[in-house]
Amino acid sequence: MPDVRIRPIVSPDIERLINLDHQISTSSVWQMSQSVDANGIHTSFIEVNLPREMKLTYPRSPDSLELIWKDFSLILVGCVDEVPVGYITLNTSFSPDVIWIKDLVVDGLWRRKGIGTTLYLFACEWGKKRNFRRTNLEMSSKNFPGIKLAGKLGFEYCGFNDSYYRNNDIAVFFSRLIG
Repeated sequence: MPDVRIRPIVSPDIERLINLDHQISTSSVWQMSQSVDANGIHTSFIEVNLPREMKLTYPRSPDSLELIWKDFSLILVGCVDEVPVGYITLNTSFSPDVIWIKDLVVDGLWRRKGIGTTLYLFACEWGKKRNFRRTNLEMSSKNFPGIKLAGKLGFEYCGFNDSYYRNNDIAVFFSRLIG
């Protein structure tokens, strides 16, 4: 694993972070099925293998990132040799004891090297010092690599929102106690 330094974002990072490779490739997705009967509404997600690899664009436009980043409580940047290679955005305004993670992005060349995990663990330490109890994580149901990372980090599925993103993707939500 590369030596990763985590620090808060500074203005010179913004252009570099916007230009990171936000696109992912996946061979699997979570497919939602829903049925309604006399006993209620039943919703499930199942892993579906795709016939070929799919490129998934980021659900938020890179052009809008700088504008929406102003609303976050904290943005942490992961740097290798002082060069930003990933970031995590944290919002603490939804609940007094929950950190909501809206974005966890690692540049394509640096994925699967522990940088996303390091960013998340640093965010947990930051939250623990401020008495936060839980982290929530959101992502597209098509982001299977992200879903697998959430499971690896100990998150549990806790809900979804249909047509959550501008591109009408379903958002799936995961939650985990800090500790």
